[in-house]
Amino acid sequence: MIGVVLVDDSPSVRAVLRRIFSKTRDIRVVGEAVDGAQAVQMVIDLQPQVVVMDLQMPVLDGYAATEQIMAVRPTPIVVLTSRANRNQMQTAFEAMRRGALEVLPKPEDTPSWQQLAESLPETVRTVAMAQTAPRLARRGRAVRPEILVDSPRELRWVAIGASTGGPAAIRELLEEVPADPPVGFLIVQHIASGFELGFADWLNKEFPFDVRLAQDGEELRRGMVRLAPGGSHLRLETGGVLRLDSQTPARRGHRPSVDEMFLSCAESCPGQVAGVLLTGMGSDGVIGLLALRKAGGITLVQDEASCVVFGMPRVALEKKAADVALPPRALAQTLIRLWEKGGQP
Repeated sequence: MIGVVLVDDSPSVRAVLRRIFSKTRDIRVVGEAVDGAQAVQMVIDLQPQVVVMDLQMPVLDGYAATEQIMAVRPTPIVVLTSRANRNQMQTAFEAMRRGALEVLPKPEDTPSWQQLAESLPETVRTVAMAQTAPRLARRGRAVRPEILVDSPRELRWVAIGASTGGPAAIRELLEEVPADPPVGFLIVQHIASGFELGFADWLNKEFPFDVRLAQDGEELRRGMVRLAPGGSHLRLETGGVLRLDSQTPARRGHRPSVDEMFLSCAESCPGQVAGVLLTGMGSDGVIGLLALRKAGGITLVQDEASCVVFGMPRVALEKKAADVALPPRALAQTLIRLWEKGGQP
């Protein structure tokens, strides 16, 4: 049974959330808080598996409450916030930097509540399995990056795929990248529809790079970071041209799909691409990463100790889609060595 604490100053919102979880067999609401201060105390007293929390609240807001919860008793947190306000979306990602794992839209009409009723229980189940504190020891999966390259090559693009825990991992990786990198980055992040713009705004504010949602037909140049918009697969063509595809069906329930991005890299320019698969549930990206590796591309994954959910990287290692598993900062340092030395660490 997954115990959940609901945190929202609106009694009606908490009532609807209660009804959503009452229809599940494996999730139980163990407490309700009207502000962030109450939430922190309930986490200490009730020790829930997951916290579902609003951001705009009296006494202590969700941003500060997230920080305190992660300090006193790290617990998976799902943030509910409006996607109509770009400033609130940026705040949501700042909460993720402080430890929240997922962000979902706060419903504003009946259809939105119906969508949340479908997505929220599955999100809670996913984050309940999350790793909220570092493991005491790794399991020997990290491998020296020197095995990456057997001959020099020109690295021009870095393709990154991520799911649960991805925004914080992507930020951590980009923190290590110099201000004028000789590569462009394309990113597929599984995220609730409508929050892609907030994610791009947040990264753009945090870093000196040109961070935006990708546009069909634009060329991915050095120093650019492009994110897949909701509802479209993101592909890389020869010469660095980006293509958006909203017609091809979702792959494993995802559009954009990490597999579609990696497969396009394998087909168009594998010798010039590094594929990086970060934290997340499931196996999206594994087939594409394996194809990229077989085509001569560089492939890396996030290691178990630093992953929130060691799902996608674990399957990639099992399928031999990558041999190198490192924390986000070490992944960035490895990439820097590759492009600084023409592909030879």
